Order: sequence, then C-alpha cells, then structure tokens
Amino acid sequence: MTAQHFHVRLSCLLACAVVFLSACATEESELPPAAPRIISGTDSVRVDERVTVRAVGADEEGRPLTYEVDWGDDERELQTLPEIESGLFVELTWQYFDPGTYGMRCRVVDADGRISAWSETFLIHVTGETRIGQGDWRMFMRDPQHTGHSRFQGPSVPVEKWRYEGASPIRSSAVYDIAGTAYFGSNEFLLHSFYQDGRLKWQYWTGTARIPNSPALAPDGSLFFGSSSANIYRVNRYGNKLWNVSVNAPILSSSAVLDGMGRVYIGSEDHILYCLDSTGNLEWRVFTNGPIRGAPALSRDETRIYVGSADRLLYAVDRSGGVVWTAVTNAPLSGSPSVGVDGTIYIGSEDRFLYAFRPDGALRWKRDLRSPIRTTPAVTRDGRIITATLDGRVFCLDEMGNEIWSTDYTLSGGEGSPAVDVRGTVYIGSPDGNLTALSATGRILWRYDSEWPVHGTPSIGQDGSVAFGNDGGFFIVLRER
Repeated sequence: MTAQHFHVRLSCLLACAVVFLSACATEESELPPAAPRIISGTDSVRVDERVTVRAVGADEEGRPLTYEVDWGDDERELQTLPEIESGLFVELTWQYFDPGTYGMRCRVVDADGRISAWSETFLIHVTGETRIGQGDWRMFMRDPQHTGHSRFQGPSVPVEKWRYEGASPIRSSAVYDIAGTAYFGSNEFLLHSFYQDGRLKWQYWTGTARIPNSPALAPDGSLFFGSSSANIYRVNRYGNKLWNVSVNAPILSSSAVLDGMGRVYIGSEDHILYCLDSTGNLEWRVFTNGPIRGAPALSRDETRIYVGSADRLLYAVDRSGGVVWTAVTNAPLSGSPSVGVDGTIYIGSEDRFLYAFRPDGALRWKRDLRSPIRTTPAVTRDGRIITATLDGRVFCLDEMGNEIWSTDYTLSGGEGSPAVDVRGTVYIGSPDGNLTALSATGRILWRYDSEWPVHGTPSIGQDGSVAFGNDGGFFIVLRER
C-alpha cells in the first residue's frame, strides 16, 4: 500500500468516525429527560385535606422543566406546573373530593417538548365521605323564586374571614354547596371554587369568556352559567367542562336558574329566553323584543317561568315554552322578578314603580318609589318585600305595597340587590365600596368599606358569613367577630 493510499484510507476512517460520533451525540441530545423521582409525600389524608408530595427532576442542560402530575383521580385532568427549575425539589399539592386509594405519579417535559417516562407510583389513602348537594344559597338570590331570604343569620359585628384577590372585577354572586364551598365567576375568565376556610378548591378557565353573572348549582354538584362569549356552560363538581352551548349574543347579567327536572333557564342580550336540558340540548326558546338582563324566576310549583325584558314586558312561559301571558310596564325591566309565598310576582321597572302581579298576570298593585329600579326585590317568608332603587334607597313594603320603612343607605346610587338573613337583617352593596347592613326596622347597623365599587349582590352562607365581590377584583367573606 502506498503512502498516498494509506492517507486516503485514514482520512475516510476519520470522516466516518466523525459522522458516527456526531450521530451518537445528536441521538443522545434528542433523548427525553429522565423520569422524576418521588422523594416523600403524605400517604394518608381525609377528603378535601391538602396532599403534599415532593419530587425532583433534572434536565441535562439545566433548563426549566414542566411537571405533569397524574393524581390517579380519573375525573380530573393532569395538573401542570410550568417553569420549574431543573434539579429543584418541588412540592406538588392536591385535594381529593372522594374517599379511596389513589396512585399518584408525575413526569417532566423539557424545553424542546420531550416527555420523560412516568415516575414510580406513590399510593395515597383518602378517608372520610363525599359531600355532594346544594347549600341554602344555591343560585342567584338564593333559590329559583329569587327570594333572597336566607335561613341563616349573618354577622351583626363583622370581621373579615378571608379574601381572594383577582385581576378584574367580580360582579357574580356566590352560591354554596352543602359543605359550604363557595362558587362564583369573575371577569378574568374564571369560575372559582373556594372551601369554607378560604382554601382554593379549583378554578375553571373559559379562555376568553368573562363571567359577570352568578352560577346555579345542581344537586349533583355541577354548575351552570352564562358568559360574555355568548356561551352557556356546564362544569362538573371537579371543575371540568361537561358542555357548552353557543347562543347569539353575550349573556351578561342574566343568571342561570334550575328546576327540579334538571332544566336550565337563562336570558341573553339576543332578546331570547333559553331552556336547555341537563345534557345541553335546546328544549325551546322564547323571543322577546329586547335584551334580557335579569334572571328568570320560577313559580312555586315550577310550572311557570317568569322573565322581564327591556321591551317593558314581563313574560309568563309554561314548561313547553308557550307564552301564557305578558304584563306591560312603562319602561325597560333590568332586574329579575321574584315570587312570594302566595305566588305573587314582584318586579321593579325603570319607570320607578315596583309591580306586583297575580299568577294569572293581573296587576295586584304598583308602588311609585320615585327612582328607577334595576334590582331584584327580596321576599321574606312573612311577606315583606325589600327592594332598592337607583338613588341609593332601600324600601320595605308589606304584601299590599304599603311602605313599612325606607332608608338611604348610600349617596352613590346602586344596582346591587338586597340579601336578607333569618333575622330580617338586610345586606346590600353600593358603588362607594361599602357593604351596608340594615336592621329589620331599617336602621343602619354597620358599613364595611371594601375600597372598590360593589355592583353585585351579596350571598349568605350556611356558616353565617356574608360574601361579595367588588370591581377591584376582591372577593370578600365577612363573619361574626
């Protein structure tokens, strides 16, 4: 072999080696990260208690990792924690809503999208019992009749129990399940769920849909609500979407109402009252001649649905979607109707009158309250009607429309509706940032300054707390000192 041939062969061998080593390096760099390791964790908890598991994962180049956690709860999606420092011990937390034994595991995703294998499985034993069901305040103004009259006593000397700080106004009222968990919407595209002690349970993100109205809670723990994206949603008790149905215009201030058959009723800016079954199928719709901004209300026997429209009419609709009667007022109807113990329907109008209609649509009486009414009246079990006017005044009337008392509660006006506790104490918010409590005789008991306008309606929980949101993005819960 000549020297020239030797050098040629050597060059070829070196080139092949370079190619081989480069291929090996490329192949090695394309490998996914190693599976993370479970270091320690809580292996026994009760339902709704916090579980903490410590894990660690590493990236060869030291880049941040995204953790994906499978908590073994088939009803819920993977938990995702982005931008976790490589090699850092991370605490993964969760709550289980049902008893049982769950196998938890996790994996990591690197910056190039490569996914590791799953870690070993960590077993968690959960004891206790599942608590599913509606609380006392289960939809806007408490119930399908919008009575706004709680069976529980609110605070007489309030102190802040806890608060949530969000990023945008909260005008949705809270609803409660049987365990005292609060659910409410916000303008930051979230439906929130908080335990009674203020711990976050879950949040459902709609993407781009604001939720300025109140959800309605079903007996199975699922929630129905409208949104600014012209969609009606149903979310299950785990915070997962079951379905959404599109309508023709945003649903802003009309809240969902549920009947005992599982049907949901809600109005829209498209002038339509919708009725859907529990699976999201449209059963019927009723057209009006103006936007529907109040929530529908149901008769005591749930055979009639009452809804007001900006076309000045109050509609009575039967279960099949037929209009039974309409009653005319002299200005748009912005608030919701409420239904008394005897079946009388009460609704305020921007013509300054509070109207009382019999179940057959006949006018029983109307009372001039000297300022437009955009709120929903509360109706107590002893027949008193509590309503608020745009000039910042609260009126208490008897069943015949006679004034029992009236009180100026704010100088800034207001569009929030009153909530009434079992003692007759009235709680109402105002644009000056205050939540005001008035006695059963109309005397101002206290004011709580939240520092931001309060446009929504407060809710009363089973533990005697009063909860409300404001335009600063705060959701505030007050309890007895």
